[in-house]
Amino acid sequence: MSEGATVQIREVPQAERATLDGVLENSFTGIYLRHARKTINEVATVRGAYLGGEPVGLSMLKVLQEGAGYVYYIAVSSAHQGKGIGTTLLRDAVAYLTSEGIKEVYASVGEHNVESNALFLGNGFRRTNYGEVSRKYGMLKAISMYRSMFVVPGEILLVLDGPSMSEFVASERAAQPS
Repeated sequence: MSEGATVQIREVPQAERATLDGVLENSFTGIYLRHARKTINEVATVRGAYLGGEPVGLSMLKVLQEGAGYVYYIAVSSAHQGKGIGTTLLRDAVAYLTSEGIKEVYASVGEHNVESNALFLGNGFRRTNYGEVSRKYGMLKAISMYRSMFVVPGEILLVLDGPSMSEFVASERAAQPS
């Protein structure tokens, strides 16, 4: 980002989502690109990051069930990666989901995707698994949640919950201008 440039994040209505295709093209390949293109048109909430009015990133979010939300994707155009936009999008995603009554936020990332793991783990997410989700929600709800999250082999499931969620929300509130 240039000096003084501020990223603006806003919800992107269905009719404008095609304008984000360049971000997807720049961020994903193969099955992930195909799935992201499908998901962007199906998911209820897409939030776009804009720099000087141009889209540079996005997040796709979903309420899985009462109290549980999911970050499908966070994508940042390659020219803008490493500048904090992904972190800004993640913080915005958690704040948005919290405002919707979500108490825990899930995400799945490729086990060897260094950047995505650093982003989520560096912001308080921790590894979880089907067994933990099943104990918390019951087997049938856990199966439904996993289907909604589209966790595939080679990915790990992460969660922001409990004290980490409380600390995250408190730090976000403290960072807001009075």
